[in-house]
Amino acid sequence: MKKWHYISLWSIGLITFLALISWSQGRYHDIRINSIELEFKNRFEKSFLDPSEIHEIITSNYGKIEGLLMLEINKALLEESIENHPTIAKAEVYSDLDGKLRIMLWQHEPLARVMKPNGSHYLLKNGLKMPLSPHYSESVPLVSGALNAERTKKIADFLESLKDEEYFANAFGALACDENENWTLYPQKGAFKIRLGKPEEIEKKLRKLRVFYEQAPLNEDINTIREIDLRYEGQLICRKR
Repeated sequence: MKKWHYISLWSIGLITFLALISWSQGRYHDIRINSIELEFKNRFEKSFLDPSEIHEIITSNYGKIEGLLMLEINKALLEESIENHPTIAKAEVYSDLDGKLRIMLWQHEPLARVMKPNGSHYLLKNGLKMPLSPHYSESVPLVSGALNAERTKKIADFLESLKDEEYFANAFGALACDENENWTLYPQKGAFKIRLGKPEEIEKKLRKLRVFYEQAPLNEDINTIREIDLRYEGQLICRKR
C-alpha cells in the first residue's frame, strides 16, 4: 500500500512540475522586452567601454529592442555580436519573466601596452591585441623593440606567468626586445635596467634576481646601480654608476 502511495505522490509531483513548465513557456511566448540591464562582471569601475556602445550593438541588430517579443531575440547571435567588440572577452545574454533582457559582460584584462612608431595597443593573453580606449587608460608595463607575432606571444606568456608570481607580479614597468630577441627589463622602482638576455630559463634567472634583492641592501644602494645582468649561467653581475 505504501508503495502505491509513494508512486501516486511522485506522479502528482511530476505532473505539477510539467504543468508549471508548460505555463512558464506559455507566458514566455507573450513576454515583451521592457528594458535592458547590463551587468559588468569585472572592471565595472575601470571600464574600457561606455554602456552606450553595447546598446549600439543591440540597435544595429534589432533596431529599437523595447517592445519586441523575447522570442524574437537570438541570444546566441547577440552574444557573438557583443563579443566582437574589441574590449569584450565574454558576454552572456539571458532573460526572465519580468521582461528584462539581461547582458553579463566580461572585459579583457590587458597585460601590457605595446609601443610602436605607428601607434600603440594593449597586449592580451596569447599575444592578442586590444586597441586603446578613450574611456580608461590601464596602468600596465610598456613593451617595445623589435617585435613580431612570435616574440609578442612569448612576452605575453611571460607577463601572464608573473600574475601568479607574488614576488614579481608588479615588479616591472617596461620590457624591451632587441633585434636578436634579447630582453631588457626595467623595474618599477629604481633607475637601472635588468639584462635578461634570451627568453630562456626565465624562472632560473628570476630566482637569481630574487636572491639578490633579498640579500643585497638594495634600498640603500638602489640609486647607485646602473644595471643587473642575468645573462650568464650561475652568475648575477651588478654594475654600478
